[in-house]
Amino acid sequence: MTAASRRLWLTAGWLVLGYVVLTLVSAAFGPNATIGDTKSHVTKALVTSSMTTVFASGYVEFIAALVFLVGGLLIARLLRGSGDLDGWLASIITAAAIIYTAVEVAAGGAGAAAVYNGHHGAPLAVITTVSDIRNVAFSLSGGVAGLLTLATAAAGRATRLLPRWLSYGGYVVGVVLIAAVPAAETGAPQVLLWFLWLVALGVTALRVPRRNASAVSSAVAATA
Repeated sequence: MTAASRRLWLTAGWLVLGYVVLTLVSAAFGPNATIGDTKSHVTKALVTSSMTTVFASGYVEFIAALVFLVGGLLIARLLRGSGDLDGWLASIITAAAIIYTAVEVAAGGAGAAAVYNGHHGAPLAVITTVSDIRNVAFSLSGGVAGLLTLATAAAGRATRLLPRWLSYGGYVVGVVLIAAVPAAETGAPQVLLWFLWLVALGVTALRVPRRNASAVSSAVAATA
């Protein structure tokens, strides 16, 4: 493994972990209304909440989406092997990362519009509808995330660059994310499962250079 490749793996690991941290920070400070919430909760989230706090949270979420896009494209590049299967899987990761980011940004825009209009006298039914569009978009993005996870897990197995346990875990998480798309009203508990897998992916990416260095050292010692 070259020095440039080692740096790219380290960069990918920090980007993946950075996305998780930024997203959790955004969720912690941004009040959200989910599908089926009561009028009082929707009013608290979209009408009487602090616009400054909500917009700051949305901006952090936007930065997180950009970090995810860069990290996803880098992971696709690092897992692109020399075979046709590897290239196809890397293309799926690339496409899924772009689509996921686009949906996230569009959904964030709808959420910001709902809050802005809620603070400027728009009827509650109107802002609830806009907010629900945001929630449905986020739910659909979970299916795209599932596809990306499945492709990453498969590419990791095909290239042998990711541990077997991480790939098998990715298969499970990917299927859960896609299967959970219709359950928009129940929130998104499956996202926490995905974040755990992303953390494992990020830590693994940080350890790839060390793992390869150990393998090279072992091979040299065996031939000495």
